[in-house]
Amino acid sequence: MKVFGLESLSPYLAAEGYFVKCVLNSSAAVFFPGTIQHRDVKQEGVSYEDDYRGNAMAATITPGMIDVRFHRDYPDEMVRSISKRLLALPEMAWAKEFMVRYQGRVL
Repeated sequence: MKVFGLESLSPYLAAEGYFVKCVLNSSAAVFFPGTIQHRDVKQEGVSYEDDYRGNAMAATITPGMIDVRFHRDYPDEMVRSISKRLLALPEMAWAKEFMVRYQGRVL
């Protein structure tokens, strides 16, 4: 799994009560500031689009929590698997203990 955008988030993650976003699928995760809309972030092979037209899920990240928005093409087990793979990456050490919530439920 490839990760993009983390290097630009350092100032945000250092702030108390940060709010950042991510679009992700089974091949990549793209991180960006919380002021940008999910649908406006594109990376080769990763695209979140309104009405489930894209191939990626949208997520928001706050201290201790990754909250993944529902996407009809991603059942719970797939989201759980993608989340585990993402949080196991060395560059994600800062979030390895975060809870992952999908549709309001902790996975």
